[in-house]
Formats: sequence, structure tokens, C-alpha cells
Amino acid sequence: MGLSSPKTPITPIPAQADFETQIDNVAGTKVERVKQPDGTYATVRSALPLSAEDQALQDTYKGIAQSSLDWMTKLSTDYNPDDIPWLKDYLADYKATNLKAINDNAASTATSDEKALARFGQADSTAAAQARSARFGVVSGQKDQLSRDMSGIAQTARDSELSKQGSLYSLATGALNQQSATQIGSLANLVSSGLTQQGNTQNFNNSVAATIGSNNAAKAASQQAGFNNLVGLASLAAAPFTGGASLAVPGLFGAAGGGASAGASTGLSSFGGWNTYGDGTRIKWS
Repeated sequence: MGLSSPKTPITPIPAQADFETQIDNVAGTKVERVKQPDGTYATVRSALPLSAEDQALQDTYKGIAQSSLDWMTKLSTDYNPDDIPWLKDYLADYKATNLKAINDNAASTATSDEKALARFGQADSTAAAQARSARFGVVSGQKDQLSRDMSGIAQTARDSELSKQGSLYSLATGALNQQSATQIGSLANLVSSGLTQQGNTQNFNNSVAATIGSNNAAKAASQQAGFNNLVGLASLAAAPFTGGASLAVPGLFGAAGGGASAGASTGLSSFGGWNTYGDGTRIKWS
């Protein structure tokens, strides 16, 4: 390629936009592009380290959840009323109070009945024996009922404890799940934000490369036009030597004989003799 035909400019290849690391300090998440051992890149989503206060709060929630789960498991598979401190004392007091009431009532009834039987001379009668058996049955039934009542109280306490522990477990896991949901939502937004940023940067790089290519092409076209003009002028200047048409005015030529001015007025075909040009060149025209 010569000066009269400059090389065609090459549009630069736009730079490949990088995926900038996206950080969400509110949710505590980060998305970044990480180079793998095999040389490829992967988009990695991760949680940022928690502050000391947030870590302590998370540890508390985890501790409550685990403790409640362990306690509910024991209440469901190996329940012992004595494992509930307040229940053990409550049942002991409930039993003592009601046994005293049963026994006191039985004693009062027996005294009254025995006095009545003795007054009528029936202390050793069959009726007296039946009355005593009946009283014993009543007392035994009352004590059996007391046992059932105590068992029911123990089961009610168990159900109440399960409900309480279930509420604590739900509270703790709900807080942990809310944190996880916030982070998961943040990660999706960070990926979207990162891809948008990467696309915008790539569009900008493409625009810059296209502008540079357009400018280079315009510069090359201008240079080509300039070279074409130079070639055209050179061709016209060389016309007297090559027999072509010339833009040179007659006064630019000095005549050694008398034919130069005449030739200039009548055309090159009427020139005759020798002509001397400004650089000293002498050419004979026929």
C-alpha cells in the first residue's frame, strides 16, 4: 500500500466488561466473580461476616431453637412429670391437700355412722358391716379419682409446656428464617444489579470503540482525499512533459527562440524550436 492508498483503519475490539463485586451491607451479602482452579470463572454468592452484636443475636436464636427442640423431643418420647420443676411441687401439694380432705371426710363420716349404729345396737350387725364396706369403697374411689386428676394435671402441664416450647421454637426459627429470606432476596437483587452494571459497561465500551473506529475511518478518508489531490496536481504539472493538458500559464515558460509565446497562444502543436523552463530544462518542440 502506498501513500496514495493508505491502509484501511481497523476498528478496535471493545474491552470486555468485568462483573463488579456487588455488596449489600444492609442484608450482609456479597456476589462476586471468582476464578476457579481450572481457570474458569464462577459467580459466587456469600454472606458477609456478622457484627459482634448480630452474631450474638443469631447465636441466641439458634440456642433457643435447639433447646426447645430437645425439650419437646423429651416431652414427646420420655415424659416424666418430675422433669418439670414447678409441676412436681404442684402435684405434691395437690395430692397432700386432697388426701387430707378425703381422709378427714371419711373419718367424719365413719364417726357419725358408728355412733348411729351403736345407738341402735347395730354396731355388729350385717348392716353395719355393709356401711363400713361402702365407706371404704367411697374412700378408695375418691383416692383413685385423685390419682386420675393428678395424671390429667401432669398431661395438661405437658401439653402446656409443649405449646410454650413450640412458640419459642417458632419465634427463634422465624427470626433465623427471616434473616435467611432477606439474604436470599438480596443475593438475587445483587446478581441482577451486577449483570445490569456489566451490560451498561459493555455498551459504553462498545460505544467508545465504535467512536474510535469512526474517527479513524474519517481520518483515513481525509488522508486519502489529500493524497488524491496531490496525485492530481502532480499529473497536471507533468502534462507539458508527457503531452497531456497543462494548467501552467504561458508566462511560466521562458523562450530561447521566438516560438514559445506563439506556441502558448496557438497550442502545443504550433510550438517549434527549443524552450527553456524555469529549472533550466531545455526541450525541443516540433
